[in-house]
Amino acid sequence: MKAALVLDTDNLNGDQWRGWACALCGARLYADRPLCKARDRSGELVQLWACAPACPSKPRGPSVPPQRY
Repeated sequence: MKAALVLDTDNLNGDQWRGWACALCGARLYADRPLCKARDRSGELVQLWACAPACPSKPRGPSVPPQRY
């Protein structure tokens, strides 16, 4: 049985919503996998992406403050 994904979409930054950074750990995506679809603040359904095959051991995020969408 798969575990349910719990993702706090309120704290995703612009790069994570655009698919440029992992929705789970914030790392820049070079190899990725589809994670799930979520609705952004405007109500649009967006595909979120994650590191492939798995996230690095230490979460990383952008060095600049995230831009909220």
